[in-house]
Amino acid sequence: MEASPAPPPESQLVHLPGSANAAEEPEGTAAAASKAGSTPHADGHLAPPALPRPSNRSRSDASNGEDPAPHHTASQGTSGASAASGESGAVSSASGRVSGEQSRTRRHSSDGGRRGLPPDTRQGNRFGCVALLERIPGCGCCLRLLEAFHAIRKKAAPRCRALNKNRVFQLAMFSALIAALFLPDVWILADRPSNQDLDVILTLVLFMFLVELFVQSIGLTRTYWGSFFFWMDLLGAASLLLDLSYITNAGGGASMSNNVVIMRAARIAKLGARAGRFTKLVKLLRFLPGMRESGSDQGTAKVISSRLITALSTRVSCLIIVMVMVMPLFSMWTYPEQDWSMKSFLDVLELTSVRQPHKFQWQLGEFGTFYDDKDYYPYRLSLKSGSETSFSENVTSLLPWTSPRGPPTRATNAVKLESQSLVAEFNFRKPHQLDSLMNIILLVIVMLLMVGFSLVLSNSVSAIVLRPLEKLLLQVRKMASTIFQSVTDMAVAVKDDAEAGDENDSEDDNDQQHLGGNAFGNETELLEKVVQKLAVLSEITMNKSVVDAETMEGLGEGDRAVIQGFQGATQTDAHPWNSEDESEKDEDDFEKMLNAQRAMVENAGLSLDLLNSVNLNPLELDKARNHAAAMYFVGPHNHGINFDPVMMSSFLEVAEAGYIKTCPYHNWFHAIDVTHGVYRLLRICAGDACLSSCERYALLVSAVCHDVGHPGLNNTFLIETAHELALRYNDRSPLENMHCARLFEFTSQPKCSIFSTLQKQQFGEVRKICIDAILHTDNAQHFAMIKEVQMMYEVNSEVLDASRDFYREDPDEFPTREAVDTFRQPESRKLLVKLMLHMSDISNSMKPFRICRIWAWQVLEEFFLQGDAEKRLGVPVQALNDREKVNRPFSQVGFIEFLVSPLLLAVVKVLPPMEAQADQMIQNTKTWHNLWLTETKPVPSEAEKRTMAERVAKLDARFLENS
Repeated sequence: MEASPAPPPESQLVHLPGSANAAEEPEGTAAAASKAGSTPHADGHLAPPALPRPSNRSRSDASNGEDPAPHHTASQGTSGASAASGESGAVSSASGRVSGEQSRTRRHSSDGGRRGLPPDTRQGNRFGCVALLERIPGCGCCLRLLEAFHAIRKKAAPRCRALNKNRVFQLAMFSALIAALFLPDVWILADRPSNQDLDVILTLVLFMFLVELFVQSIGLTRTYWGSFFFWMDLLGAASLLLDLSYITNAGGGASMSNNVVIMRAARIAKLGARAGRFTKLVKLLRFLPGMRESGSDQGTAKVISSRLITALSTRVSCLIIVMVMVMPLFSMWTYPEQDWSMKSFLDVLELTSVRQPHKFQWQLGEFGTFYDDKDYYPYRLSLKSGSETSFSENVTSLLPWTSPRGPPTRATNAVKLESQSLVAEFNFRKPHQLDSLMNIILLVIVMLLMVGFSLVLSNSVSAIVLRPLEKLLLQVRKMASTIFQSVTDMAVAVKDDAEAGDENDSEDDNDQQHLGGNAFGNETELLEKVVQKLAVLSEITMNKSVVDAETMEGLGEGDRAVIQGFQGATQTDAHPWNSEDESEKDEDDFEKMLNAQRAMVENAGLSLDLLNSVNLNPLELDKARNHAAAMYFVGPHNHGINFDPVMMSSFLEVAEAGYIKTCPYHNWFHAIDVTHGVYRLLRICAGDACLSSCERYALLVSAVCHDVGHPGLNNTFLIETAHELALRYNDRSPLENMHCARLFEFTSQPKCSIFSTLQKQQFGEVRKICIDAILHTDNAQHFAMIKEVQMMYEVNSEVLDASRDFYREDPDEFPTREAVDTFRQPESRKLLVKLMLHMSDISNSMKPFRICRIWAWQVLEEFFLQGDAEKRLGVPVQALNDREKVNRPFSQVGFIEFLVSPLLLAVVKVLPPMEAQADQMIQNTKTWHNLWLTETKPVPSEAEKRTMAERVAKLDARFLENS
């Protein structure tokens, strides 16, 4: 017992079956070793005669090239296959289950070879080969060679990994990569006479690529061998052979071939060489931020971010490369473009020399003159050997002919073309240089795209994943540590487990994949334990009342009041900013102004009931009544901001003059209609509880001028015709930008200074609100607004659903205090402002059908006038603009189905008072459907009727489902 060596920790022991206790193990091991011809190590482990098994010792032993693991010999057979017995860290072979304390090692099971796991788990492929060779007689030599190779690799692996991480080595490989990418084309641009010096450089580069391939294959066997980068490196190195002239015989001059198949094959070969060159670009990703290996000290968030960046950048880079390579393939099987002038001239010279020798000199001059303005040209024309006797002296005296522009310096720029007796040689230096320049530009563009997109992805991933996740995990730690002290102890325990587990890892586990696994194990295991405790605490804290709802309903008012008192129920002010906005207002003056406005409305012949209802139609009112209605809508009783009534009256008159009277739809009547819509939405949706005074004031003023100066033409028309407004506002909502500018041009006039009573900060807020609201009346923002409303509902669905239920029970209960808190969030208020203006702008389909039809006819007439203008200008006629093709009832059904209903049905979930408008919209759709059936000429077919009926029924079903 005393002479026995100190055993390693229990979590690292692999106990041999049959031993009485741990103290008897070394003796049994030595006996087994003597039978198998093996010698025991000093620590009691066996030195195997065959290939070494996985290590149970520290990394330091394995890094020295020593045998890292005990080997169970054939004589140990069954006993070697049985599991280790021991205390909490052992594995029972009978049950195959992990014992209690060994749960800390579960995260290492994917790596194999950890404590408590069978030693053959980690390198199953290699030992599978060993087991196969052991069963084959006479394979002892192969086993020894494999064993020797593995020992050499074990010794070389740490040095290869260190070399691969060396900055000098990385810089050298990067330089070799740049040389492989650009030098072949640079040599052509430089017009070097030959490729001999280039061959020397590229051969050295090829050797460096092979060295890098070998270093990474030895040092990072598990993660590199067979990976994406491995195949890209292999393909890139192989493609380099196509640029070596002593392999491709590219040193001689080229010859033109009339065989299309040969030319097509040459094009494919050239494309293949370029493809191999492009694949080497993927290696650039290794030098980008976020693409390097993650350290073991990095947490879950950084590991996820690093892996996501690597995966996305690699795929995007491959997509860019594939696109660049695939595009030329579409023309691969088309007939190649050729210049037949060279062949034609040669044939003409051939015939002239035979039939009209006296014209040969003139034709030869034409031959040289024709290419004076070309980038390529003939520099020599000669007779074939042995054909001199076939021509007259007039021909032979002129040949060989040479061009004063001279031959090419580079042999590959010379292109030969032959006829029956003549040989023409052309200088293609400039076309080849242009082709090389384009190749370099293409490489640079692809590199910039890869690097640019990779950096953008890196920043996006950091912003979307890394920083929020790190912040979340940090908050989890801080919050949990304030609740229970055991979080710190758990973190220390998990860290100790990770460090203990690292002692049993092999060198291959130093790569990125393994380090990521450790990071995931450390932080996520701690997070799992924290969340479990937080779940228990949440269950306790969320149950705020000890009395359930059913019991509360059965209690009397006094009992409920007592319980609510013990629970600390308090009331909050439903209008937190009204006192702030109105604290300096004179209540008497305010009441006088309100009474004056009501008297003005009544004197104009209007009733407040009409102004507060959906039956108001500005088209049916005269100028004075519309002016009085507008004054009432923007009055201070709707927002609490005081102003000079004379200035407001002047402002409304100037705004009315700013609208174009000849526009059938976008005129002053439409402005009054939209302002009325905003006024009603603020009333029925409790805008005073959700929006501040400045926001309501800005919203009503924006409604007055939201279409001021509208020419009756939409943005698309202005952009297509290069209208002044489109040029001024760079094609970005030109009409809406113009409306905003006109609004503040009006208010800048002294007589229209309706914002003069505001403080500077308030005016800045009002201006920002007006601009944002008017810009979002652009229909291009419609579907984005739908998504915003849907997102707002999904985030606050519980609160909004509860508020909707309260509204159905008692409309006066809308909105609930929780809903008010939701609506008062800055982003929610911003959405509500632009939503109310946009909904009012397209509210025609939500009005009673009598009014709905009038406005529909007005807007269609304006569309038709634009369509007439489009026909006159010869530009494409937009949808709904051709008066000869548009069916009016059919167009309104489509407008409601595809544009109005998606937004309104989403809004109803947030603002339940809009259900009445949604119901009216459905009724209008059915009425339009009936008009389509009765008024359409020719009568629709049965299939068309059935399709339309299905569309209307589907819309009705969506409304009922949403209700």
